[in-house]
Amino acid sequence: MNNIRLTQDLFGLEFKNPVITASGTFGYGEEYSNFYDISMLGGFVTKSVTPEIRIGNPTPRIIETPSGMLNAIGLENSGLENFIENILPKCASFDTNVIINVA
Repeated sequence: MNNIRLTQDLFGLEFKNPVITASGTFGYGEEYSNFYDISMLGGFVTKSVTPEIRIGNPTPRIIETPSGMLNAIGLENSGLENFIENILPKCASFDTNVIINVA
């Protein structure tokens, strides 16, 4: 029988498997925690966090094209201070690696 190893090492950080979300698609994780067991992921990348609050681009932010969809959210987020105080503790509670996207 072959031994299948799903763990991955990336720059000295071990991931339990190679499945990691793309930035911006998974919010800060909490948005999906009622629908999916986040601990099953190798890790997730948060949506972007900027030093200051950003309101993002005006609507429309998403448009359908013949080849798919384009989006231009504009890095909407509540800023670094709010992230550290209110969001980071929730992210740290997930039993997986969390990669913070800093913009």
